[in-house]
Amino acid sequence: MIADELISEIRERTDIVTLIGEFVELKQRGANFVGLCPFHSEKSPSFNVRRDRQFFHCFGCQESGDAVAFLMRLEGLTFPQAARSLAERAGVELKEVDDAEDAARRRERQLSEQLCAVTEVAAAFYVEQLQQQPEDSAARAELATRCVNEETAAHFRLGYAPAGWDALTNYLTQKEHSLRDAEALGLIARRKSGHGYYDRFRHRLMFPVTDLSGRVIAFSGRLLASTDTRPTEEPKYVNSPESPIYKKGALLFGLHHARVEIRRNGWAILCEGNFDLVALHQAGFRNAVAPLGTAFTDTQARLLRRFAQRVTLMFDADSAGRKAVTAAMPLLKASELGARVVALPHGADPDSFLRSQGVDALRRVVDNAPGIVEYLIDAAAENKGISAADQANAIAGLGPVIAAVGNSVEIELYIQRIARRFGINHGDEVGLRVVKEQLRQGVQAARQPQRQSSTTTKVAPAPRRVKLPELQSGLLGAFLDKPALFRSQYAENLKELLTVEELQSIFSAAAAQFAERGNLDAPRLLADLVGNPALDWLKERLSVEMFADDARAEEVLRSGIPLLAQRNIERELPELANRATLARQRGDEMEALTLTRQHITLFKHASQLVKGVKR
Repeated sequence: MIADELISEIRERTDIVTLIGEFVELKQRGANFVGLCPFHSEKSPSFNVRRDRQFFHCFGCQESGDAVAFLMRLEGLTFPQAARSLAERAGVELKEVDDAEDAARRRERQLSEQLCAVTEVAAAFYVEQLQQQPEDSAARAELATRCVNEETAAHFRLGYAPAGWDALTNYLTQKEHSLRDAEALGLIARRKSGHGYYDRFRHRLMFPVTDLSGRVIAFSGRLLASTDTRPTEEPKYVNSPESPIYKKGALLFGLHHARVEIRRNGWAILCEGNFDLVALHQAGFRNAVAPLGTAFTDTQARLLRRFAQRVTLMFDADSAGRKAVTAAMPLLKASELGARVVALPHGADPDSFLRSQGVDALRRVVDNAPGIVEYLIDAAAENKGISAADQANAIAGLGPVIAAVGNSVEIELYIQRIARRFGINHGDEVGLRVVKEQLRQGVQAARQPQRQSSTTTKVAPAPRRVKLPELQSGLLGAFLDKPALFRSQYAENLKELLTVEELQSIFSAAAAQFAERGNLDAPRLLADLVGNPALDWLKERLSVEMFADDARAEEVLRSGIPLLAQRNIERELPELANRATLARQRGDEMEALTLTRQHITLFKHASQLVKGVKR
């Protein structure tokens, strides 16, 4: 639990324009800052940020909220996680309810900061080493061969680990960082004989791995060509081992760089290699991510689901790539991620395809990518072999794939596709029955039957959007832009003239907040009015400033309030007169007299309001 007053302090000490400006290019327009929404794809900016309101709103996708809500939505964080992140940023100390838990969290945070300090120093060291390499060095030659330009290399902080045994070790010692911490991070290792340490990464091109906040937490090092002609047994890639700050199966390489683009477009590209990811980003596919040193995991699928609704897989076009797609399919399905697969030519990967075919060719392939089940069916049919036994096994291998689909209609359509692709009469009931039996055997053989969910995801109904009278909402908007007007006679007049219950509630809540705080806190006002059908209107109205100066707002109220009073008279007086006539027809003179008096009182009261405002 985080106290409300601490949440308020976090909001007040967080410049929402500066925060959002780190992710979105904002341009000032009066009191507003506008830019392209990070939560959906758009060509014209509809995303508005108000510094004075500590509030953002998108007129396109209707996302809105304060700094905490922005970080929750963008990073996929819980409320406490986002609040703590902003608290650290703003220097607000959060006191936890449970002292023991608080102490444990503080120790964990301290250790994390201590270790990240080492990885950041190591990253800077590797970058400096790469910059100092001559143009014909192995590291620069590798980047040139891969067509990685300097801007991209700097963006991903690519570096070079020198060939010597203790270059990083000596550098960390010089900078007075703990070698034990470096050992825990897998940057260095103890010598098997004697004392001291040696560098784990030597003569390698270095790819820093960052967490969602952009902190370097691990490395991946690619072996470079050597002048030594002797064969080497070193692996092509060496990755950091798991550490207190790095769990390789729980993180996606490049997600920090890609998260805004993924959130904006709603989908991600999942590739395999380090250079694949770098090449994709350089080519403009900035929504690409990759697992690192491990097969794609369910944890990574759930992490990706926090940012995307669907994924396009772009694995190598070989048998290993097809196996990776097959293994990823149930994980993506369980995380409710739609999936497509880019079918690259055999032997190609995204990096080589971009260099040989170009960006436009890859974009066409991505746009025409088939669904993951269609891809696996077609791949199985193309590699089915010649013998009947081989073909039967190929169909059986699709059993777990089809079982993971879940939807009975889709399953029937996929079965027909399998029959058609394998040359079985898909219009023949006998043929379809044979395919179904073979698929069933494949599921049993896999010994990992997929559980079909017994629950269905319920889509929440769209909130009811009320149609508000333009004059009443416009007058109330003047008070939202210039809250000081709540102290004026205009406020008393409008309070009595508002006839829409939703607007009355907004007026009362805003007036009460201004009386208490001397300003309007947009997130708190919205929280106070949860359930109000006019909430969408309020979000939009709070995100823009219609009246830049007090004089214009007063002018609108001076002319608008008498007009509203007149309209109320025109609407209510005929109704009262009609009710009085009906009462007389019934012989109820007392009711008729009462209604007539109300008619006269209302007329006089409205007339006084009109005269009072005009004065």
